[in-house]
This record gives sequence, structure tokens and C-alpha cells, in this order.
Amino acid sequence: MSQLSHFFSTPILALTDNHYDKRSEALIEECYQWREEDKDKGIHRSNQGGWHSHTRIFQENSRPAISIMNKTMIQSFNQATNLVAPEFDISKMDMKGEGWVNINPQHSFNVPHDHPGYTWSGVYYIKVPTSEVERSGYIEFLDPRTSVSAFSPELSKQSEYFSPKRTLKPYSGLILIFPSYLRHWVYPNQEDGDRITAAFNFKYAPKQDPNALLSEAHRQAVAQKTNQKGPKPNKGKK
Repeated sequence: MSQLSHFFSTPILALTDNHYDKRSEALIEECYQWREEDKDKGIHRSNQGGWHSHTRIFQENSRPAISIMNKTMIQSFNQATNLVAPEFDISKMDMKGEGWVNINPQHSFNVPHDHPGYTWSGVYYIKVPTSEVERSGYIEFLDPRTSVSAFSPELSKQSEYFSPKRTLKPYSGLILIFPSYLRHWVYPNQEDGDRITAAFNFKYAPKQDPNALLSEAHRQAVAQKTNQKGPKPNKGKK
């Protein structure tokens, strides 16, 4: 009897947005509109070239297509959590997250990076130019283990379990969810058309007990009232 176990594996969830075709035109238009309205002209993170929006994508409530995409990503992150931890009670948790849009023209790319401070990271591929150039705009994940291939260089060429990296070819409407500790980077876009993506980070936090908050607020109110009265005078003996 033999059993193969996957210890220290890294889960990556790949989904396809089945509603992408009917939403894509409005979604692309809103991304370009957002870029035009950006007075700061974007921020710089891992991106080399291109436009990186601010990270408050959930505050872009006036953009309906982006708002729908945000809800889709929340559902995707919860799905990933249910797959790796079926007993995890999401209903008792608050989700905290951030997100942004990247518009990368030709030759733009992202250097290797991770997303500290979060549990899950994800990418929604809004527009991916069709390319015949090898690895144009591909995303590559780097093995978080230390020098695995160095201990078995021959086997790493034949087995994905010992390979130091995995490269994926994206397409429009693809959603990737992966742990935030996983370092990754994006190959340069070699096409004339823009490559548009939305990136997200999420984590869970226990919901606050309203009664506990009320008790704490009451305690602070009593303490404040006591302090306002000041100390009682020492009358002493007559």
C-alpha cells in the first residue's frame, strides 16, 4: 500500500468569470476613465511602466462594472478559503481588503514581489492582448521553499514538485487566487495593446461582539465621568 501526500504545498485557485463577455466592454471603459480622472497619474509599486491606480478600489462605488468585479473577487476569495479550510466559519469573520487596477502598455511589467500583511492575493484579468510572443504578459510564481531545485537539479527538470517556478499564461476573464506570501512577477507585455488587470489582497478578522463593545464604551464613560468629578477632598478630623 502506498500513499502520496502533498506536504507544504501552495494552493492556487484558477477560475473563469462566466459573465466576462457581457461585462468586459463596460469594465475596460471604466478602467480607462479612472486613469483619465487620476490627478496623481498613478502610483509606483512593483510596476515598471504603465499605470497603477490607488489601492482603494472598494471606494470606487460610482463605477458599476468595477463594483461587480469587486463582489466577484470577494466570492472567489471565500471559495478559495472553503476549499483549503472547509471548517472555517466565514460568517463569523469580517473581510478586510484592498485592490487596484493596472494598465500596462507595451514593454511594461512587474518585478518579483509578494503582498505582506494579507492572507490571500488575487488577479482578475480584464484585458489580455492576444500574443504570439513567448511568455508575453505571463505570470510566474516562485517557489517559497529555499533552494529546492539546488538539492535535486536533475529531478527539477522533470517534476513540477521540485521546480523552482511555475509559469501561467493568462487570458481575459481569468481569476487567480493564491497565498499572499507567494512571490511572483509578470513578464513584459510585448504587444501593442494594453494589458489590464485588477489585483486584490484580502484577510479575515474576527467580528467584534457588539455587547463587548457596548460594555467597553460603558466602562470608558464611567471612567471619564469619575475623572471629571476629580478626587474627593480630604476633610480630615476636626
